[in-house]
Formats: sequence, structure tokens, C-alpha cells
Amino acid sequence: MTTSPPASGDLPQHLPLVCSQFSRLAARRSEVGVGAVSWRVVSTIERHGPLRLSEIADRERVSRPTATTVIQRLEEEGLVQREGDPTDSRSSLVTTTEQGSAQLAAWRRQLAVGVGGLLAPLPAEGLATLDRAAEILAGLIDTHDG
Repeated sequence: MTTSPPASGDLPQHLPLVCSQFSRLAARRSEVGVGAVSWRVVSTIERHGPLRLSEIADRERVSRPTATTVIQRLEEEGLVQREGDPTDSRSSLVTTTEQGSAQLAAWRRQLAVGVGGLLAPLPAEGLATLDRAAEILAGLIDTHDG
């Protein structure tokens, strides 16, 4: 599949695909030792605070059974924990544990090394462009994802 610049007007289709491809490449190069889903879910919980399983499923765009399976695995690894929801006794909230926060920080350091290796050959202008693009994307995420 090509990652060449899109023709004018194709950016809305091209950007999500190339971001997804780059994310997978970064994960492969970073050797984080777990699937991207694990560190992405822990990161989502850490960023947004305690979340219900349904909220995790919605944010990660997976089914509730898939979210349940991921959370069970993360619980077994000691990275997240469930607590009763004080506003709804039928639900629980998932939070990161101290170990989960520490592991997330380690995964981020590994990603920095892996992605740093990918970015190192780029000229300063390319790095500046990517830095600005990352700021713009982070702003969009903050605006539309809470």
C-alpha cells in the first residue's frame, strides 16, 4: 500500500490510514512486548480517569465483550483494577493501578526509542512539520474526545 501524499481533497481519507499504518510501524519498532491494544487501553483509562467498561469499548471502538476480555487480562497482569461505581451499584469503574501507570511510562519510553529511530534520519524541517502536525492532531483529539 502506498503512503505517498494524497491528491488535493483526499486528506480526510488518507490521514487516518497513514496514521494507523504509522502507529503499527511504531509499535513493531518499539518492541513494547504487548499488543498495541493493551497499552492503548491503559493509556485511555489513565488519561480519562475511571471509566465503565462500556465507555472503554466506545472509546476503543471495540465490542463490550472484547473490552471485557482486555480488561480481565489487564487486571490479571495487575495493570488495572475495578471498583464499584458510587453512582450506579450495578456498574464498576476501571482505573489504572500504580503498576499500570509505571508500565505505561515504560511503554512510552520504549515507543520514544523506536519512533526516535524512525525519525532520526529526517531533516530538521521534516521534524518541525511532524511536531506541528502532532500538536494539531492532539488539539483535535482534546476537542472531540474529551
